[in-house]
Amino acid sequence: MLLRAFAKINLDLRILGRRADGYHELKTIFQAVDLHDEIVMEHADRFEFSGGGTPEDETNLVVRSVRAYERLAGITANVRIHLKKNIPVGRGLGGGSSDAAVTFIGLQRMFKMALPFERVPETLRDIGSDVPFFALGGRAAGHGRGDEVYKLDDATDYWVLLVDPGVFIATKDAYSWLTVPDQTNNIEGFCAESHSECTGDVWTNDFEAPVFARYPALGEIKEELIGLGAYRAALSGSGSTIFGQFQMVSDAVRAGSALEKRFRVKLTKPLPRWEYFQKLVEE
Repeated sequence: MLLRAFAKINLDLRILGRRADGYHELKTIFQAVDLHDEIVMEHADRFEFSGGGTPEDETNLVVRSVRAYERLAGITANVRIHLKKNIPVGRGLGGGSSDAAVTFIGLQRMFKMALPFERVPETLRDIGSDVPFFALGGRAAGHGRGDEVYKLDDATDYWVLLVDPGVFIATKDAYSWLTVPDQTNNIEGFCAESHSECTGDVWTNDFEAPVFARYPALGEIKEELIGLGAYRAALSGSGSTIFGQFQMVSDAVRAGSALEKRFRVKLTKPLPRWEYFQKLVEE
């Protein structure tokens, strides 16, 4: 079984404050794009995992997903999994979370166990905050820690150029930059209160200010994308990937050509939910 674990960008990301459990309350709009890791899964005599340069122990989100599935299904998953990484780590593209969600989906298809439906969302949340989105795909609103997800209508009439500046940003570090001690980052006016789609001119990412302050080159990439014809550019997640949205693929290609000598670039498109699941599993 070949599984494709797709990346995401955050079209909008607002941090509302620190929660009592130590996490941050946020509201975001996720969008799946067609950059993907590859996961090969097959039956085996015992569990085996190779991670393509990632940790291969119990800290890997793929392994954590297998353990979570085993606990919920009440079985031992004798399966061999090989992960090929194409989504760069520490870039705000959700690769690890996507790997985990898609691994869980693959195990469900492989073992065909009847799982308690009401416990699956909770299980995915326990693996990681972004993991539930990747069990939904397409475009979705994320609330809470980002782990409460709601479908939004798909919109795919644009192209996305991903620019990887080669900077690793740990998510926990980015969150620590949001607030000063004993103060809360209260940001009002998020446009998806009823999980409705927003208009493009109000989208933003609250991580941009603290991240760009530490890595000014990222802000420069954003401005360069606008100068090269993107109708919008933004940081994805907590970074460091900067994405540009283009109406014309020819403009996106030209922008990529201008940037590829200095950065890793990838021309992608947003994946509607039907296409996301159509491409997810190949048996």
